Amino acid sequence: MAYKILILGASYGSLLGAKLALAGHNVDLVCLPAESELMNSEGAIVRMPVRGREGLVEINSKKLPGKLAAGGTSAFDPKNYDLVALAMQEPQYRSPGVRELLDAVAKSRKPCMSIMNMPPLAYLKRIPSIDADAIRDS
Repeated sequence: MAYKILILGASYGSLLGAKLALAGHNVDLVCLPAESELMNSEGAIVRMPVRGREGLVEINSKKLPGKLAAGGTSAFDPKNYDLVALAMQEPQYRSPGVRELLDAVAKSRKPCMSIMNMPPLAYLKRIPSIDADAIRDS
């Protein structure tokens, strides 16, 4: 079964997105216009080492069973996805457009994962065992 996955952030998110597309899932990356244009025209190209192989293995998202596409903050509605991944650096979440998209992600109540150092406070508040007030300054 192919899932629809929205990833906020092309730098960190392109590796995750390429691996998910390799597994047959459909991924949309939220990124800057220049990044979006490049990814949509040439695909995401990831090079990585693989144990037992010489050199790097190249993965091009254009050649994978799943689809990878990119767009700006207003191009996607989180309600249309099975999973949302947060993959931007923390300061980017306060940027205009990103802040509103992050709010829409929270309101969508879709499963959300983070590959960031620290998920935004709004997401941490949803975890009953975390005292959000105690970590506000973090």
